[in-house]
Amino acid sequence: MFTELRADQYKRARDLYQGMDHSLSIHALIEGNNPGRLFVDDVDEPRTALALTVEGYLLAGEDGNPATNEVLRRLFAEQIFTGQVFVGDDSCMVLAVEPDTWEARLPEIIPTHPADKLPRYLYLCQEVKLDWRTLVPEGYGVRRIDRALVEDPDLAFTSAIEEWMPLGHEWGSVDSFLEHGVGFCIVHGKEIVARCQADCRAGDRIDVGIITDPAHRRRGLASIVAAATAEYCLSHGFSTVGWHCNHDNVGSWKTAEKVGFERAREYSYYYYAYELADQLSQLGWSCFRRGEYRATADYYEQVFALREEHPHYYYNCAAEAWGALGNGE
Repeated sequence: MFTELRADQYKRARDLYQGMDHSLSIHALIEGNNPGRLFVDDVDEPRTALALTVEGYLLAGEDGNPATNEVLRRLFAEQIFTGQVFVGDDSCMVLAVEPDTWEARLPEIIPTHPADKLPRYLYLCQEVKLDWRTLVPEGYGVRRIDRALVEDPDLAFTSAIEEWMPLGHEWGSVDSFLEHGVGFCIVHGKEIVARCQADCRAGDRIDVGIITDPAHRRRGLASIVAAATAEYCLSHGFSTVGWHCNHDNVGSWKTAEKVGFERAREYSYYYYAYELADQLSQLGWSCFRRGEYRATADYYEQVFALREEHPHYYYNCAAEAWGALGNGE
């Protein structure tokens, strides 16, 4: 069986994740900077490990042991996909593997759900190249996210930003974020309309994430607040600032490059929604974006056969796929 390690035992699994150095969150977990959970096949001499971190679930180690893989299958089916064991979200997960040979094992350990493979980029910044102070639009201001800002009764994050991710979510609490994290935001009137905050930290490295309220986009706010955050980090003891994004999120990685981030690595996540209908819809959406309309239509027909009601965009995407195939009706 897989056993969950105590926090003081996390270092026993460190060697299994040496090939996953792009995932700073595992090192943040081991160092105790960010919350998470870590399961291993053997407490004293781990050969296979599954880490649940704030930036994704990470499976590493030996992939060829049938008994271990069967225990993993039960762990996913009985505890993770049921929402009993989770970090961050109890309805879906993104999974990274090391070594890559685990990919061929995924249908064995998660046989009920086909994975949606998402290529991603890691960008790193060691020098900010954007003179962001000269670019702040009139009526907007840049502020560090500190206790004074958080406790200011006249300021509030917009609902779009809070719904994307509440402040402190990846740190266990707002207090923990204020103590260990870094972040800057952009204020407009009494609203906080853009935010760049550290997702996790380990050693002298730190990863950041960014969100801008849709009503305030196309004003350069994302690059401004990212540059302010990266500049602060690099001048306060961090050697590198990391930025992760999906390969097809062109707006995200172009913003990163504008600030001074450079592409360091490509890797993959495997996305799973625990509700099978939602997972098939995700696969259909990915096929639709690639122009694979037959596969799109086939996935959505499976979705509609599984339950009666769905979000409106499921029907819209299916209709567009059928239309592209010449079936207007």
